[in-house]
Amino acid sequence: MVDESVLREKLATSTRIFSMYGMIGMFGHISVYQPESGRILITPGGASDKATTQAGDILAVDLSGKVLEGEKQRPIEWPIHTALHSARADALSVAHLHAPYATLFAIARREFRPVTLQGAIFGEGVPLYPEANLVKTTTQGQQLVEVMGDKRAILLRGHGIVVVGKDIEEMLFASLILEDDSRKAMQAATLGELGFISPEECRTFEADVDLQRRAHRAWNYLIKQEARWDRQPGTGAGYLA
Repeated sequence: MVDESVLREKLATSTRIFSMYGMIGMFGHISVYQPESGRILITPGGASDKATTQAGDILAVDLSGKVLEGEKQRPIEWPIHTALHSARADALSVAHLHAPYATLFAIARREFRPVTLQGAIFGEGVPLYPEANLVKTTTQGQQLVEVMGDKRAILLRGHGIVVVGKDIEEMLFASLILEDDSRKAMQAATLGELGFISPEECRTFEADVDLQRRAHRAWNYLIKQEARWDRQPGTGAGYLA
């Protein structure tokens, strides 16, 4: 079991990285679950500057959402995290983000389909949670789990996205890929018809096979970028190539 102090630092750093890329502002939250202890570490809720999140800000809650440790308030949409951590062994880290480009697919009547090889990890699709509402109850959390199925991400109608990973590094990397693919799709659409990467091509590319290695390599790159960041949202060093 990974030491909690390490996970708290990684959650705080990931939150600052998401802020650097403009994917978390005043709102949004991420979590990591340790099945051995039954504890979820989660970033706090409330309107605050996520660009300055520190390890000491992180809360510990259980699978019912009860706060076990920490003085800040829990996110109002904590059921997103408890539902996914309870239901899926591969959802050990969860992000709820208001990513500007990916959220466009939660607004437009347009199915998300990958347009880059990086985006092949979403080759089986990104479903849409149809309720135009916050996920504030355990019932809504369960509904989200059912709509999401075994997919890596889900769009929240008129709201944002949820992405899961086997660890914090994978969650962060997958979220950045989804946002980057969404941005490139929107920009390329101004040039003409989009050329999508088909599900068959995505499976052939086998993006999932090497995902953990690439996610951890990206982590090392991203923490160096964040260390030099000037704390102004949207001024990151560009999306992953």
